Amino acid sequence: MATQYEIKLHFGKAEEEALEQLVGMGLFMNHDEAARAAILKYAMDIGVLDRGAVWKKLEEIRKRRVTPAQLKKDLESLEDET
Repeated sequence: MATQYEIKLHFGKAEEEALEQLVGMGLFMNHDEAARAAILKYAMDIGVLDRGAVWKKLEEIRKRRVTPAQLKKDLESLEDET
């Protein structure tokens, strides 16, 4: 079982707007999920976490099976709607 932490974050206007858009577009169910994804992405970008290991772990637990190609297609579809 994963350890859970409760953290209170204070965001500036830009971060708050980004979170609202990510959730509003339906990419994430809520602000918490979007923030967790951002932390993982940043950790992978700077080499703190191994991208392959993270994807493998996510594949084990994800509820909705989405391939990278399908995700790209879904995102492009959302962009076309705006």
